[in-house]
Amino acid sequence: MRAAASPLVASEPGFSGRVAPFRPAKLVVRRGRRGRWAVAVHAEQQPAGEAGTTAAPPPPAPSAAAEQPEQQQQLQRPPPDPYQLAGQRLRSLLCGVGDGEEEMLNSMLEEQPAEQKLALCLLASGLVSGGAAFVCWLCGLDPLGGASLSVASLHAAAVGGAAAAPLVGVKALLWSETARRELPFLEDINRAQVDAFRPVMANLNTAQTAVLVASEVVPGLLILLPAATGGIAKVLEMYGDLAGAQLPAFLPHVLALMVVSSIAGISKVAETSVSLEEYEVVRDAVDNADRYYRLMSMNRDTTPADAERAANAFRAVALTWMARNQVAVRFAAALGALEVVYLGVLWQVTGDLSAPLVAAMGASAVDFAHIRRLSAPVKS
Repeated sequence: MRAAASPLVASEPGFSGRVAPFRPAKLVVRRGRRGRWAVAVHAEQQPAGEAGTTAAPPPPAPSAAAEQPEQQQQLQRPPPDPYQLAGQRLRSLLCGVGDGEEEMLNSMLEEQPAEQKLALCLLASGLVSGGAAFVCWLCGLDPLGGASLSVASLHAAAVGGAAAAPLVGVKALLWSETARRELPFLEDINRAQVDAFRPVMANLNTAQTAVLVASEVVPGLLILLPAATGGIAKVLEMYGDLAGAQLPAFLPHVLALMVVSSIAGISKVAETSVSLEEYEVVRDAVDNADRYYRLMSMNRDTTPADAERAANAFRAVALTWMARNQVAVRFAAALGALEVVYLGVLWQVTGDLSAPLVAAMGASAVDFAHIRRLSAPVKS
């Protein structure tokens, strides 16, 4: 006798009296581990057409083995060079010196039109030349130093052109990459010159740069040789006559030239040396290097030995910077004094200011050519 069908099953439409095994909608799963195992077995035996109705298992969690190469790379990464970090901190300290007023004035000067900047340079040149002429008038000297529109001055100018060759060669050598690589302090001298003339030379073409060179060389030479050297020599001769001493004719001019060259060297010291504020900032940083790197540069990956190495590296870099600047200052002072002596001797030998003027123009042209090249903005 056939058993009666279940009311739940018989009530379904299209029921044939037979139950399909492992049907998901009709499979009653018990609770517990065996029931869960039955569900897993049923999912494996399910046809491909019905597989889409079953939720896909979650992706496996990333294993720790995938993170091991990154950790090994971090461990194998070399630690930062303490001397390189010390150089970066020294540059940041020097960049922070000042109140920004000088930078603002330089920026305003760079934005001025080239004609206005040249007008200011020519005005200053005229004032200096007028002061030199006034000193020569008081001393009874020729303000042009013997130069005139004559064949003799042209001959003296030719001699000055030939005498400019050593100066031009030395200037070109000092601006070369080879010299700066062999003598690192030359970089400080060149950078000081570039920083001094960059605002003025911005937006100047070649002809305007030549006018700027003339406005710098001519008044400087007039104040150094005819006015200062001639005036000091005149005063020495006057005191010699009052004292009744018979001095050699060349001695007053030689002594005067030594005095003027020393003054020119001192002016180069003021141009090249670091400011007092920069020196004090670096000195205070050197004195407090241990405390700074012990308190500010410590983290969980560093040790007291690392802080000590960093402090020693900063002291070494800062003291090297100070020593290099002192060498640069002395070299610039000696070079400026020797240049004035060379031009002064050339003036005394020829008796015409045209000779040292041409030589000085040639030497300054080399300087301003490199200053213009280094002051030009980098085109992207």
